[in-house]
Amino acid sequence: MQALSGMQRSLPDQKPLEATALFLLFCIYSAIASIYPVLPPLLGILFFYFVKYFDSNRLSAFLYILAFLVVYEVNYGYLTLSTLVFFLLLYYLLVPSLKKIIKCKICITFIHVLFVYIGFWLYTIVLNTVFWLPMPTMDLYIIFYIFIEFLVISLL
Repeated sequence: MQALSGMQRSLPDQKPLEATALFLLFCIYSAIASIYPVLPPLLGILFFYFVKYFDSNRLSAFLYILAFLVVYEVNYGYLTLSTLVFFLLLYYLLVPSLKKIIKCKICITFIHVLFVYIGFWLYTIVLNTVFWLPMPTMDLYIIFYIFIEFLVISLL
């Protein structure tokens, strides 16, 4: 009986199960969001967690964010790992200067979400021009996505 009691899952080991469940929920949500354009694609939230986990040097959480980005790219038809390159560019070019200039966390969050959506649209225009792909269109849902994701990140 002593050997069986040692086989129980301890509480600190629940994080991989939670992350896997979150990944599966994100896959389902992303599939539903690609069908219904009213649902935001959560790109701003992914960037928020990208910055959070990149700053804290948590490799396992960062790999989950990378998997989320690949699922996002597959569902919306973007080039593979283009969002990772864009997030790295934003992280190294925008985030340090914003932290020096602006001290308001809510303002920085709004600017991050705004730059993620507008910047990614401009970034895909550049990529599509280079690779001779059709140009992306921008619709008014982007404004709605920015507002909703800013509210969600503010609540986190």
